[in-house]
Amino acid sequence: MKKAVLFLLCLTVLFAPLSGCYTMNNTIGSGAPDGAPVAEDRQWFLLWGLLPLNNVDGGQMAQQKGLRTNYTIQTQQSFIDVLLNIFTGFVTVYSRDVKILAGGSSGTPAVSTGGTNYIALGNQSMMAKDYNGAVQNYQNAVNANPSSEGAYQGLGTAYYYLGQKDQALNAFQQALQLDPNNARLAAFVNKLKNGN
Repeated sequence: MKKAVLFLLCLTVLFAPLSGCYTMNNTIGSGAPDGAPVAEDRQWFLLWGLLPLNNVDGGQMAQQKGLRTNYTIQTQQSFIDVLLNIFTGFVTVYSRDVKILAGGSSGTPAVSTGGTNYIALGNQSMMAKDYNGAVQNYQNAVNANPSSEGAYQGLGTAYYYLGQKDQALNAFQQALQLDPNNARLAAFVNKLKNGN
């Protein structure tokens, strides 16, 4: 009987960490959960995750890559972390992976080769109600990345607020071509086409 209890205890110690695989996404702006990793780091903890051994700041990692909006911070305890934790867990050291995701259908960044995030600048112009400045920044974003649905959507919004509905409709249609599953945008485009 003692051998069976000891065997079950050993199995529990070995396989309990496998149940700890998880992924958490923190979305900034419209996010990019399906995007490609642009930065990655491993966070280490002591006392079963209570005390961080190193400082991994996802926001700071994103800013270093020129991202201000429309990215995802993904925190993950992967199978590799579980394997590491099996060996380091006895001394209460645990790890997890922190990734910054950008791009994909929901958050394609429009960053110039110099690192300027024109979508973020366009968003700032929109908040300041500088719609002409927003048009210029979103147009720069389109030039930097013609496949950025967010840049076209921002451009359309800026034109709409300037009362230039034909240009707005054109930009929104471009965004819709890049993201045909965007039901809200499709409904808005139909309203614009009908003169509303």
